[in-house]
Amino acid sequence: MATTYCSVEDVADYLRIPITATTVPNTTQIEKIIRRKEDELDRRIGHAWRSKTAYNERHTLPLLYIFGWGTPLYLQHRHIYDFDAAEGDKIEVWEGASATYENILGNSQWYDMDYEYGRLYLRGFIFSILRQNRIRVTYRYGGEGFAGDTTIPGDIEDCVIKMVALEFVNTSFRMDKLPMGSAGVDYASSKRQWTEDIEKCIENRREVFPIP
Repeated sequence: MATTYCSVEDVADYLRIPITATTVPNTTQIEKIIRRKEDELDRRIGHAWRSKTAYNERHTLPLLYIFGWGTPLYLQHRHIYDFDAAEGDKIEVWEGASATYENILGNSQWYDMDYEYGRLYLRGFIFSILRQNRIRVTYRYGGEGFAGDTTIPGDIEDCVIKMVALEFVNTSFRMDKLPMGSAGVDYASSKRQWTEDIEKCIENRREVFPIP
């Protein structure tokens, strides 16, 4: 599986060390770290700059109706891909009579969607406590300016590189690879600065969701 936010070469250039299939660490090991840090960053920020899927995200039907739109549900992500059943997308509503979820995706008379901001509007459903936590939505999201935008912002790339670098210097890998002493790397100072930069990026990018 390819990395998205940065490459092994980016990490190697930043640390000024060779990373190949035969070095320690090798290319495969660094790719695994990058993918893990990409997932961590997505989770902490609440957004992604690649295609991700939210599975069975649960919602309660609120006591609110917006004329011309319907009852709003605020999905937990923005920049939603156009709904496509072939991609596994679903809008499921609990039907008490049959004790099952009914997938209404494709029946556009029952819903409308603001894909940019992640607002799903349902129409024609009864406001009921029986609907509490009984709406499930599976959808794809991700991108910078719009869903599917593959642009990786510079601060996101830089953040992942530093997250990988921070893990690198906290392992035994660095003992053989990074120079020590006055002509080498001040690990303590570098780790503090990288940590500050990472936390600043996450704070600046963290998603803020509306209260329904």
